[in-house]
Amino acid sequence: MATLRIRDDVVYREVDDVIVAFSLDTGEYVALDTIGTDLWRFIEEDGRIGTIRNRMLASYEIDEASCDEELNHFVAMLTARRLVTVDAQE
Repeated sequence: MATLRIRDDVVYREVDDVIVAFSLDTGEYVALDTIGTDLWRFIEEDGRIGTIRNRMLASYEIDEASCDEELNHFVAMLTARRLVTVDAQE
């Protein structure tokens, strides 16, 4: 199962109940919405993709296909901005 990890060069803070994350290495940043902030917290607690997916399904009224699509989009956005790494199966 793949695992997401917040990169060591990323600093982030909660501002007005949302996460703002910035890469010191690349200058890339993101201000996450409420759901993105929840997902960021899921990554902090247990970055395994399967665990994050299960928590999304339990937390939101979303079907499995939509959950997978949204999670893949979120992970792609964070990796493109070099804010997280994706470790292959552990």
